[in-house]
Amino acid sequence: MKPMPTGRRLRRAALALEERLDRRASGRPVTRRVLISPYRGFGRAGELLIRGRVVVDKRITRATEAEPLWRNLINTYRRFQSDELAGARIVASHRDALIESVTDDEGFFQVRLQSEADALWNDVQLRLPEHDVAAVGHVLVPPHDAAFGIISDIDDTVVTTNATSLLGMARSILRNAAARLPFEGVADFYRALHAGRNPLFYVSSSPWNLYELLDDFMAINGIPHGPMLLQDWGIDEHTLILESHTTHKLAQIQTLFDYYPQLRFVLIGDSGQHDPEIYLRVMQAHPGRVLAVFIRDVTPDLRDRAVARMAEEASNLGVEMVYVRDSAEAAAHARRMGLI
Repeated sequence: MKPMPTGRRLRRAALALEERLDRRASGRPVTRRVLISPYRGFGRAGELLIRGRVVVDKRITRATEAEPLWRNLINTYRRFQSDELAGARIVASHRDALIESVTDDEGFFQVRLQSEADALWNDVQLRLPEHDVAAVGHVLVPPHDAAFGIISDIDDTVVTTNATSLLGMARSILRNAAARLPFEGVADFYRALHAGRNPLFYVSSSPWNLYELLDDFMAINGIPHGPMLLQDWGIDEHTLILESHTTHKLAQIQTLFDYYPQLRFVLIGDSGQHDPEIYLRVMQAHPGRVLAVFIRDVTPDLRDRAVARMAEEASNLGVEMVYVRDSAEAAAHARRMGLI
């Protein structure tokens, strides 16, 4: 019998260790307050989808101004050293619709409510009956007059993170929501595209542990909210830590295209993490579904040639892939194309 590859042995060992730690943590009595952390969901006529996580309160501060490094270090540690509540019964309701679910081993839950939307954003009541805890989740349902949807990357597209650099990424994670810097003009550009009716979706390889940080960042900087499709940085037999950026992003975009078959999309990304390659594959798989692509230039000149080749391939598919330096240039192109 062939020996097991080293990478697979490491993943199995890491998975076994994580499972032992989870079992040990779940066996401890819960002495702190339990929280429901809802993630913005999305829906359509007659249906609302929402997911979230049930965790033990780690007292993470959510600041509206920059905080000292020691506070950010503590908050970052607490975000990633989360204590999840597995097997917790959660009840979701909207209007007369009600459904129950149970959290998985990582504390995640996802519910599908058969209910009609009240507005663009719809409130879903969430309760943990055994813990006397409640929260409100928000679900986006695109209106009938939506002209298109927008799917955007986050890192180095909306917020400066230097995601291609481990040191730059680490520095970004250690900043709170108020200290993170958006690209100039990005809020105005996204508000113009959104126009109060066109749904925005954010797809990123960032972990769910950073969800509240990113949601606060959007609110502080006036960037339109939208469902964020992030990653669970966990361990299983096939994946150590996380999926590849390309695999994750393609899967999430496919989900949105399948869920809204009549909606066409504008795709926004940057040149740093293969967004042009990913979006080109989306265009090839879904002819006629992509209205335009905007790629922010965040890489050296050597990358420009590759992006130019992909822009030419996109043009052959009938889609304009615009390579821009900043949001003002992107807005000018969008205005010319009749998108804003």
